[in-house]
Amino acid sequence: MDGRSILIRHGSSGSWIEPETSTYTDEAHLQELLAADPTRIPGISQGSKAVRELPTSAGPIDICIISPTGDITVVECKLKKNSEPRRMVIGQVIDYASAIRIDGFDSFRQNWIAKDGGELSEIVDDGEIETIERNIVNGVIHLCLAVDQIDDDLKRLVEYLYLISNDSISVSALQLAYAKHGDIEILIPSTYGVEIAQTKASKRISSSEHWTWESFISSLINPEDKLCAIELKRRLDESPSTGTYPKLWLGAKPKGGVFFHIHGERYAPFQLWINNTGRLVLSGNWSWWTRLKNDSRFSELANFLGQNHLESTRRVVVADLDLAKFWNVATDCDLKINDKTS
Repeated sequence: MDGRSILIRHGSSGSWIEPETSTYTDEAHLQELLAADPTRIPGISQGSKAVRELPTSAGPIDICIISPTGDITVVECKLKKNSEPRRMVIGQVIDYASAIRIDGFDSFRQNWIAKDGGELSEIVDDGEIETIERNIVNGVIHLCLAVDQIDDDLKRLVEYLYLISNDSISVSALQLAYAKHGDIEILIPSTYGVEIAQTKASKRISSSEHWTWESFISSLINPEDKLCAIELKRRLDESPSTGTYPKLWLGAKPKGGVFFHIHGERYAPFQLWINNTGRLVLSGNWSWWTRLKNDSRFSELANFLGQNHLESTRRVVVADLDLAKFWNVATDCDLKINDKTS
């Protein structure tokens, strides 16, 4: 505990004594305490849900947390007495985050439910589990190392991870010193990296304002692009809804895409973007979701766009397309990828 001892006393006239226990029983003990109240972890809000030993292809995660906003946090617990070097522990938590992304959303959801985490839709605000799915696809997974003592090596590693990671990912270390005396348990928390996390969070908040349809249209410079976007939205509005998803999902400004869920189903066949020159562009989504990656049901849409569903998607200028023909192909693709064809 940074060379300091915990002393306790009963009453103002009693003697100061050391607690009966000043260490965790084992790492599972630390896991249990944090999983029971994940808000002890930096950046974790009220209403978040934690599960222990979540399976991944890289091994079980000590603690995995989902917040009401769909944020995912991976926590690795390590005690000072563990002989593993800190760099191995950091590598472990990165390995788990990478495995979540590679395994995909469906695997994550199944493992979460199997660990009694419940339905993801019951955790996130308004049941928008698509936020979790997008975070997994994009690898936006926060990292935390929970220890009984933060040392200089760990500080150095956290600082470097902040240096090389983007503003959407937070990295933190939580020191949770523990003591017990009789029926009294004492936790003394301290953190490292929180100030940097708060700075990154403020950037994330300021940069994560989502498009509205009006703001998206007003950001288009080319009049022809505006007419194309308006025409696609008109066709979307006229399409019948068979699902419960919003027909239009608007990403974060200024780089996020606008997803067209033509029939209100889970998967959108394409999305609109504004490229670096201000033009309205479009891309098919056969590279977007792990479950549908390179799926043959995208083949007709890819061919129409002059591409191959087995390769990475490329953006095309919307004004160069025959919108009536494109919409027919996209509508058919929407039905196929959402298993709505007869």
